[in-house]
Amino acid sequence: MLSARYSHRPRPLLGAAICLLLGACAHQPQEAPEQSRETPETTRAPADRPPEEIVEASSEATEAKSAETEASEPESAGSPARAFPIDAFYTLLVAEVAGNREQYDVALANYYTQAERTQDAGVAARATRIARFLNARRAALRASRLWVQLEPDNPEAQLAATAELTLAGDLDDALLHAKKALALGGDAPLQSLAATATSNRPLTDAMLPEFEQLAAQYPENGEVALALAMMLRASENYPRALGIARRVQEQHPDNLDAPLLESHILVDQEKRGEALQLLEKLVSVYPDESRLRLQYARLLIREDLEMAQRQFARLVKQHPHDGNMVLSLALIRFETHNYTKAKPLFERLLALGEHESAAHFYLGGIADEANDTGTAVAHFRQVEPGGDYVPAITRGTELLAASGQAEDNSEWFAELRRRHPEQSEHFYLMEVELLQKHDRHQRALELLDGAVEQHSGSGRLIYARALLNNQLGNTADFERGMRKLLQQDPDNPTILNALGYELIGDEERLDEAHRLIAKALELRPDDPAIIDSMGWVQYRLGNHSEAVKYLRKALEQLPDHEIAAHLGEVLWVQGNREQAMQVWRDALEKNPQSKIIPAAMKRLQINESLEQHASDT
Repeated sequence: MLSARYSHRPRPLLGAAICLLLGACAHQPQEAPEQSRETPETTRAPADRPPEEIVEASSEATEAKSAETEASEPESAGSPARAFPIDAFYTLLVAEVAGNREQYDVALANYYTQAERTQDAGVAARATRIARFLNARRAALRASRLWVQLEPDNPEAQLAATAELTLAGDLDDALLHAKKALALGGDAPLQSLAATATSNRPLTDAMLPEFEQLAAQYPENGEVALALAMMLRASENYPRALGIARRVQEQHPDNLDAPLLESHILVDQEKRGEALQLLEKLVSVYPDESRLRLQYARLLIREDLEMAQRQFARLVKQHPHDGNMVLSLALIRFETHNYTKAKPLFERLLALGEHESAAHFYLGGIADEANDTGTAVAHFRQVEPGGDYVPAITRGTELLAASGQAEDNSEWFAELRRRHPEQSEHFYLMEVELLQKHDRHQRALELLDGAVEQHSGSGRLIYARALLNNQLGNTADFERGMRKLLQQDPDNPTILNALGYELIGDEERLDEAHRLIAKALELRPDDPAIIDSMGWVQYRLGNHSEAVKYLRKALEQLPDHEIAAHLGEVLWVQGNREQAMQVWRDALEKNPQSKIIPAAMKRLQINESLEQHASDT
């Protein structure tokens, strides 16, 4: 982000510039000096001064200005006054009127068009400043390129080109213009350039020598030195970066970028205590400097949440309309369960129109904590796509389901599918999962039938329906779904294994089950679920030794109670009953709620409990 000193924004009242123009045109003396008279066809263009001069001039001074003065004033630094055709003049006049009416897009379009047509540096400068004020990045880049082309010896033009090229990611050209700006005695946003470069380590390494050269050329320039320190930090040369940051503080005590960078480097070196001490001292010296306090507050979050909360409260008091500050304080208060004080902060974000999705998400959470289901759901439904989107939907629909509002849930998911058709499958699966969680399996199956009809090629939906059919005992429908999936993807080991495992239960289809599982295992030889299936089918085929080999390997890779149930059963049938009981006992220690192991024991007609068997042995 560019610092304030590089933004070159027009002063807030763009209309003041237009007042000057209109005043100059409407109040020119009738008898201007002979040498300044101009014909209508060659009337000079307005807005020929930097916005800073224009805005600061009073309307009275404007009206008093003579036509001679207006005609002779330079267009831009180093650029002589010159005459414009009448159509250019009126186009620029329209631009100023549009600006007065806050139609800034029209003002910008007209200025840039005339900058290209007239090739006038003053008009290009004006177009650049307006574009930067509006954060119209593409227009600002084009205008600044034109300006610096027309007026290469203007350091402000070089600075603007550097800044816009940096934002556009064209760092090589940005550095060239930065060097020219420095050579002309101007400033250059090298810290912004360095910050962009350091997002990419190879780029940092490639550009570091350029920054080294600049630092040697301008040893007293704090901006250049700090940019080099940032590059060195990104290269993990922390001692040298820290030394430069401290030297800049000695040379330029009022440059607060230097201690801020020092605090970051100290954190990189795991010296958080030193960083906190530094920032605590700086905050006491500069209590109104928000950047320092913000860095201090952020570091405190991990060390002292209560102190961090006090710092963010101070920041919000200083900047009540800064959405980022308000959100930070609101989140801390939410995390510390101080919902009473967090709620009005989230509501302030809604009033500001900033971070609205986050505000709705956490207001929903606060209402949820208060068991206010209606309010919670209302907020969750207003969360937009982003990091909180799926959690908001998940919790909101869960609340509706738990309160028996199934129809409202159905409408919500239907609305989500209409709003985001590209995510339709995902929302179907979410709704199915919720229905199954609340034992509405038949409704889930009906929903999947409709979903598969709508998305006939969706493997995820077909697979989900097949598994649900299997759960409901619809074996034929399960197999039909799996066969359809294998037609689409015959070498899918997950599908091969799932179908093969289910076929093990049919004595007449054991050979087919073995073929399917063997192919799956060939495709994915280290998958413990497939290894377990192979062990189980070997057992059903009567190959007990082979079965134990596969099942032991599967259990080593994945200590799962179902695999343990299989291995214990094979060992029991082999007569290795102590080993079987030990396998089951170990598995139940890890998963005491398992129903599979007791079911296996019941099937084998094992009457004694594991505890009894342990005492007997």
